Amino acid sequence: MVRATFLFSFQLAQLDARATMVIVLLELAGTAVVVAALYAMASRFLRTAAPTPEGRTGVSWTVRRLLLAVWALSGVGIVGYNGWLIARDVNVPEYTTRLLRSATVETWEAHAVTFGELGLAAFGLIVGTRILRRLLQALQTSLSQRHRLDARNLQNLFVGLDRAIINTGWLMLAALACWLFGLRQAVVDSVLLVVRVYVIVAVGLVLVRATGVIVDVLDGWGHSYAQRRSWRTEYDHLRRLLPTLRACVEYALWVGIAALVFVQFGPVHGLASWGPRLAGAIGIFFAGRVMVEIGQLELERRMLSTDRRQTDRRQTIDEMAQRRRATMLPLIRSVFTYLAYFGTAVLILAALSFNPMPFLAGAGVLGLVVGFGAQSLINDVVSGFFILFENVYLVGDLVEVDKAKGVVESIEFRVTKIRDDEGRLHVIRNGDMKPIVNYSKEYAMAVVPVEVAYDADLRAVFTTLREAGQRVRAGDRNVLAETRIDGIMAFGASAMTVRTSTRVRPGSHEGVAAALRLAIKEAFDRHAAADEPRQTLIPGAVRAGSRS
Repeated sequence: MVRATFLFSFQLAQLDARATMVIVLLELAGTAVVVAALYAMASRFLRTAAPTPEGRTGVSWTVRRLLLAVWALSGVGIVGYNGWLIARDVNVPEYTTRLLRSATVETWEAHAVTFGELGLAAFGLIVGTRILRRLLQALQTSLSQRHRLDARNLQNLFVGLDRAIINTGWLMLAALACWLFGLRQAVVDSVLLVVRVYVIVAVGLVLVRATGVIVDVLDGWGHSYAQRRSWRTEYDHLRRLLPTLRACVEYALWVGIAALVFVQFGPVHGLASWGPRLAGAIGIFFAGRVMVEIGQLELERRMLSTDRRQTDRRQTIDEMAQRRRATMLPLIRSVFTYLAYFGTAVLILAALSFNPMPFLAGAGVLGLVVGFGAQSLINDVVSGFFILFENVYLVGDLVEVDKAKGVVESIEFRVTKIRDDEGRLHVIRNGDMKPIVNYSKEYAMAVVPVEVAYDADLRAVFTTLREAGQRVRAGDRNVLAETRIDGIMAFGASAMTVRTSTRVRPGSHEGVAAALRLAIKEAFDRHAAADEPRQTLIPGAVRAGSRS
């Protein structure tokens, strides 16, 4: 008896499962028939309403994709709902039969009206998107012709805008369908939440893509305005901040997107308050960068008088003062930059609702620790200040420090940079700048030793050397005095060394010495016979004068 009852129950369960499967298949088939009928109606309408075959093909493809998506979602809903009924031990065939019997003519009419309203809304959406696409294409063409914008940035912007408008429209249509079919309020609220989040993200992405176009437009307007106000130098200097401006705008937009998304969710609603703070911090950072660039430009203009409007003032500054200012400019620029960034950091902390005083106190303690631990750093900084205050050397001076000999390019807090005559840059710590030989103080001596044979007429040699020095002085403004013959400085195995010295301007001794060697060579060449073979600088005529 028990076995017979079990077998009967098992057969009933199999029948119920088969009936449930049949019902699900019938529901899917009915949905497919409705979708096919809608597609047939839309195709017939497009054949009469679409002006061109290309437009008809594009709209037909859009409608086809939409109806396939509707059928797929409907199928998922049908299978999911029947599965939920089975999980609750509901007899699906009986439930479906009871539901169909309870439906009245008014109910079917209401469903038909709902489907009609939904179809009209979908049709209006399709037409509206077509119109918006044409408007966007016209706007894109106008912008590309008027403002000469980057074609790639403009294309990405309008592609993203088109996609955002279409997807938002279909999501709104889905929300409308949920409301028209009278689904539960929780379902409608969930769909509206998805729509709001998508709209926020989509609009944010469009704005992020638009930053390149916006920056390009602002750059064009700013350049035109700067030319009208004679601010081209300032604007060209600030133009290097355009990539920074674009990055800051993009970061601020991402922060705003995240804040608006957090507002939509109750559990993380409090995190949205950080959005305005972070956006303000980004704005303060960019304002600090602008202040640094403007300050550095103004410091250079005021200290070096590079502005054309200050021509008279530039003429009144002598060369030494100009070099002294060029030496102090990097240090003052560094101090200004550090102070500006420090003030920017304090303002950013305040914008983020942090009290900056504990951070300042901690920075002071950290400075003391670094001061005790980095004594070499302090030594370099103090040595650099004494180099400047005692005027040991300036930018542009020709100095020699240990094995480095060249022109001083910059004097910074910790190091001095020297460029030698081979183009090599020597970076030496200020604490290691010893001993220092400065060839650019008041005057320098161009020393040229000359090897003279023992049988030469020294008086004739001295006269020729003085003539060469006079020729160099006449053609070189760096020579301050006549060439002096210091006499015989050394005796060698086959010749004696006669040294000449010429007082020249600071730092020009090597150039004058090279010019003097050439003049000496040419002077002795004039005393030599045309066909005389020479192995030494002094020609035979000068040596013969000593024997006569």
